[in-house]
Amino acid sequence: MRIDAARVVKLGLFLCLALTFYKGFMKLPEVYPVLEPERFYRGLINDGENSLIMKERHFDFNNQTGLAVAMRIKELNERGETPPDTQLVTRERAGLALGKCLAKDARNADYVLLAKEKLERAKRLKAENWSMGWSLGGVDYPRFDQLGAEAGRP
Repeated sequence: MRIDAARVVKLGLFLCLALTFYKGFMKLPEVYPVLEPERFYRGLINDGENSLIMKERHFDFNNQTGLAVAMRIKELNERGETPPDTQLVTRERAGLALGKCLAKDARNADYVLLAKEKLERAKRLKAENWSMGWSLGGVDYPRFDQLGAEAGRP
């Protein structure tokens, strides 16, 4: 039996296609929690924890930046300095920067709450041993045509 280069290439392509199919199949929410539940839930919780850590870091960094800007404004007021407009840090620019930091703080605080909710949801799904299942609808799920009627559409 002779090894033909075309057959080797075809076999390699078939194996790559089979691997791609398997990897894609394992990403389906109906399959992944059933076949590899520990890995699925660990991934969900790890993602939630990473999101929370990063959102807390963003909040902390921006909060410290705001404190530094507020301290600079306080120093300008205590010394009675009025920097000329040609300087990088003027009273007006520092005030705008402080307002921007306060707005970011509000947004980042909301992001931290969302990340906490995401982590709690992932932990709840693990505790419930959640799986999407194979049904496309049932008693608990309204049919697609009923959703339009509930919204007042024909």
